[in-house]
Amino acid sequence: MVRTKKILIRTLAALLVMGCWGASEEANAQSAQTLDLSWVQDKIRASGFIAAQPIPRLGTVVGSQDASGNLSEGDLIYIRLEAGMSVNPGDRLAIARITEEVKHPVTKKRLGQAVVFPGRAVILEGSGQIVPARVEKSFGAIVHGDLILALPSPPPPTVSIRTEGKLQGVVVASVELEWNISEREFVFIDRGTQDGVIVGDLFSIYSLPYYTEETEKSKVKLPMLKVGEGVVIAASRETSTMMVTQSYQAIYAGDTLVSGKGK
Repeated sequence: MVRTKKILIRTLAALLVMGCWGASEEANAQSAQTLDLSWVQDKIRASGFIAAQPIPRLGTVVGSQDASGNLSEGDLIYIRLEAGMSVNPGDRLAIARITEEVKHPVTKKRLGQAVVFPGRAVILEGSGQIVPARVEKSFGAIVHGDLILALPSPPPPTVSIRTEGKLQGVVVASVELEWNISEREFVFIDRGTQDGVIVGDLFSIYSLPYYTEETEKSKVKLPMLKVGEGVVIAASRETSTMMVTQSYQAIYAGDTLVSGKGK
């Protein structure tokens, strides 16, 4: 029973976190243009997603070899397993963190909680409710209280780019919690697989123009200004994670997205 529950939780976590990668095969069949992701693998692993539902977890980081609040690669940690969960020596697990509640910048609707992945741990001993592990890889500071999840599938080294469609959306937030978003940073967007989004979708990013009082009175609509482009690197049901591949000026939460190259 314990073994069955362990497999179930790991399967759920893997599907929740990175089930989106499976959609990339559809993109491969539609476009010959590819985006090289080999140089940014660690950033993709760390970037995370917006969880609309509670996350199935295997355990929690409850201690370390010393009192340091910022743990990193090579440090010894202790993991308290959830009831009914078990692990084996050598198991590699993801270290995750819920960073904030995410609301839509325009509608103010709650979208879920932002989840990022500051590292990866390998189990040293597998018996008992509290087990020792070592931080095998750190993408950022790891702290007590971080969650332990099943290790998601690795991101692909390349994705095929799809530039079709006229889907519109909005930049929801920066993964790194930056105010001014620029090239090579990651953002959450408010479109997902239920809208037809797949890994590799290209979006043009537009900024709303500033209206002077005179322009507002005249009710003249100014054209939106293209400020960048981005490619979806992970897609869940309602939201996706996108890497900004080009930025001509600062990008902000609330900026408009239109699928395709645009103008």
